Amino acid sequence: MDVTLSPRARTTVAWIAAALALLILVRAAHALAPFAWAIITAYILHPFVAAIHRRTRLPRQLITIWVYLVIGLIAAFLLMTLSPPLTKQIGLLQQQTIPRTIDNIESWFVARRAVDDRFAALDPAFVETRLNLLGRQIADLLSAEAVPLLISTFSFAIGLFVYLISSFYLIVYGDKFVMAIRDIFNRRYHREFDRLLVDVNTTLGAYLRGQLLLFVIMSGVSYVALRILDVDYALSLALATGALELIPLIGPWTAGTIAVTIAFFQPTAPFGWSNLTLAIVVAIVYFALRQMEDAFVIPLVIGRIVHLHPLLVIFVLVIGTSLGGPLGLILAVPVAAVLKIVISFFYGKLQAREHRFVEVIVDRAALARVIARLPDLTNATVVLLIEPGALRWDDLALVREAAAAALDAGVELSAVSPDGIAGSLTTACGIPTTTPPPIAPSRASPALETGSLSAPAARLTP
Repeated sequence: MDVTLSPRARTTVAWIAAALALLILVRAAHALAPFAWAIITAYILHPFVAAIHRRTRLPRQLITIWVYLVIGLIAAFLLMTLSPPLTKQIGLLQQQTIPRTIDNIESWFVARRAVDDRFAALDPAFVETRLNLLGRQIADLLSAEAVPLLISTFSFAIGLFVYLISSFYLIVYGDKFVMAIRDIFNRRYHREFDRLLVDVNTTLGAYLRGQLLLFVIMSGVSYVALRILDVDYALSLALATGALELIPLIGPWTAGTIAVTIAFFQPTAPFGWSNLTLAIVVAIVYFALRQMEDAFVIPLVIGRIVHLHPLLVIFVLVIGTSLGGPLGLILAVPVAAVLKIVISFFYGKLQAREHRFVEVIVDRAALARVIARLPDLTNATVVLLIEPGALRWDDLALVREAAAAALDAGVELSAVSPDGIAGSLTTACGIPTTTPPPIAPSRASPALETGSLSAPAARLTP
């Protein structure tokens, strides 16, 4: 027979394993980006795959492959359709707009220096050098060669392969992975684990799927508005607007600032307006879109699921960026929301009072009634006061059923009985049992002289 570990040894091994897992995660944090994107993809696609599986009863592997093929075809179509205008717009932005904007800023600075003494102390050569450096940095960032170079690297190919394999297995076998983690814990905690998992899944899944839909909505609406206003680089600005929506608080205002800047410095303005008028109109449009997003889109698409203070949002954005770069910036808020759910859950457990029930067992029928009630007493403590003669040797199956029902319901079951048969049965079935010492006879308590509880005992409630 295999040697089993004691409860203390199991706890020690679990803590050591958790510490090692955390150490490995910290050491390998730089290589976890493909797995993070795989988790995001699984959260977005899993409900869709599960719904098709329920309706068609087709294998999940086949459905997932079909979904990947459809997404791949859509991505290829969008890439072939959008790449030429995007590449052209980025090239014009790099070669014409950025240098022209810098020249306009330099001209404005020189003009202000001539009429405003506050600018006289600034060195024009220093300002010109800093602006040229900023222009080169932006141009390098928007270089048309960056995307092909990134795609052609070996590390990107490996990351893409890891992402595809990981997301496939998470979509197909995600439920089994979760159940494997669930089985690590004692069965009395399974219901609480399921409840916590439902809250986390609801928040994280709705947030990620909502952000994807929000990207599509805001990109489309802003593209239509920018095309109507004849703003340069409308397609690039619209996609940037949708992408920046993934960054709470900061992202939408950054997108509006970029669009206003482009409108202000573009060569011509429509409808006979000046560039200043166009920039003001673009600012008003982005402000209106932001207000409609907060009033209608976010409540309907995402819902009020991430209840975080704005100052806390800024804090977690800074922390997420420092730890995970762009990916950390995107995932900072949903991870913080999940941590809030987990912390609130355990804080509630620390503050909760113990639910203790004391049940008097006078015969096997009373024990059967307690067994029927156990599923409604999850995580409670139930003490069985078993009277002498209440159980017999042939009640072993019933006592075993009580122990199993308590384990399934997450009930901490124990027994107190002066009866040797009852104590032997409960101990044999794994129920912690206390046998009180014999009570000396007393003239004031004639019922105790007979060795039985003749008066009905009171049933205690929490």
